[in-house]
Amino acid sequence: PLWLKASEALQPRGPAPRPPKSAQMSGAAASIEEALRARKEEFRAARREVLAGRKAVKEAQGYCRASRRGFVSAQKRRRAQQLSLRVATGHLELCRKKGWSLEGARKRLAAARQRLKEGQAVEAEARRTLRSARSDRTAAALAAGRAIARRDRAHGRIKVQALKLRQARAAIASDAARKTRLQALQAKHATQRRELATKHREASRQLEERLKQEVSGFKRKASFEAQEQASKRRQRATTYSASLRSGEPMHADKFHRTGASAVSAKAEDPDFSGRLSVLRPRGQRHEYTLIYLHQFCLNGTNYVDWKPHYFFSSTKLPYLSLKVALPTAKAIPITVHEGMKQYAWYDYKTDYEGQREDELESRSLRETRDRIFQILDREIALLGGDASRVFLGGASQGCCTALHCAMQYPRVLGGFVGIVGHLLSCSPLPQKKKHLPIYLYNGKADMVMRWSWVRATYSRFKDAGFTDVHIHVEEGVTHEKPVRKEREWILDFLSKMIPKQSTRG
Repeated sequence: PLWLKASEALQPRGPAPRPPKSAQMSGAAASIEEALRARKEEFRAARREVLAGRKAVKEAQGYCRASRRGFVSAQKRRRAQQLSLRVATGHLELCRKKGWSLEGARKRLAAARQRLKEGQAVEAEARRTLRSARSDRTAAALAAGRAIARRDRAHGRIKVQALKLRQARAAIASDAARKTRLQALQAKHATQRRELATKHREASRQLEERLKQEVSGFKRKASFEAQEQASKRRQRATTYSASLRSGEPMHADKFHRTGASAVSAKAEDPDFSGRLSVLRPRGQRHEYTLIYLHQFCLNGTNYVDWKPHYFFSSTKLPYLSLKVALPTAKAIPITVHEGMKQYAWYDYKTDYEGQREDELESRSLRETRDRIFQILDREIALLGGDASRVFLGGASQGCCTALHCAMQYPRVLGGFVGIVGHLLSCSPLPQKKKHLPIYLYNGKADMVMRWSWVRATYSRFKDAGFTDVHIHVEEGVTHEKPVRKEREWILDFLSKMIPKQSTRG
């Protein structure tokens, strides 16, 4: 029949289409997944080395403290024996002057000399033991540092491998979606062929030609889209891998970095004491300023060199109108660390190991407050005197210091962000600051500033009538390294403080 011949004529001719590469892509994803498991195993081994290194450092510190106590005790005994020797010498001279018998005085003097000699020997041994303990402590700290570096490198390799795995899986899903759409299109064409089989042969030929062109165009478009997506994936993987190898963080090109920087420093161990690092938006004037204080023993260059992405997100928070000032604390002797100099906003007089708030040295805190006040005055002046466009914040000891300064600064700022810190007992809570937006972020697994006593310091805000205090406490977050949380919390604060119309994608 005519309709059967027309149907046969409408069937596609030529070679069969090539099978999709789903099997090959699945095999690639499996190999990437296997490599990712190997990287994770390397990271677990490195993490075990870090835990062992920290344990060794803690044991070395304990042994060092015990050696120090033994040395101080030996010194005290030696001084007491010297005093006993002077007393015995004086008694001998008195016996000579009085004409008394010298035998007992001489025996007493000889015994005192013998005890002094033994005490000096004990003191010398204690001094050698203390030196050895300090050397062991230093060696353990260096070994722990190397283990941490190995762990961080392993973590970076895991992140790169995980990105490749996500891209492979996305490619498989995209290929399957294109295949499904193509099958649906082909089914639609088959239905149209059956409906038009009874029509004239010329009309059938024209329809077949049009359908072939449609399929060809779809395949060309799908091929172009697949190539474009693959190119974007390769480019992102290359950029991300290059940033990990070079140490240059993501989004560093969005800011102009000025001031102190470890990357541009010529010395191997540069001194950043009291210096200022700044991230400025490229291509425009800033409309807002965030002054952010680092943690104890760290410095502001860490954020400028390695963490500028903490203050920018191209997909979530493209705040190109924000300037970030990152001062570094001065290197001051820390009393509780036997006078060792550290980058610190104030001096610690005690170390209660996270059980409760440590005692601080007020003079060092006042000096830091005066310095932060000067930075605030300068930044407010640069924004035309508008203090509501200047924010203050910090992490750990930097949070405590910044909150203290925000409460004592004469003007009301635009907002405050504090991460894994607390309110100092000596910080006042003036009534004119009770409407200041305050955002506080802590972890329940924090063993340095434990939530059990930190929340009691925050309760002072409620007692003082503060109306705009927001406290966020998250399970499983520690003090030492809240992975991705510091950036997440900073961006959460900025999204609430900076209006949408002041941003530019």
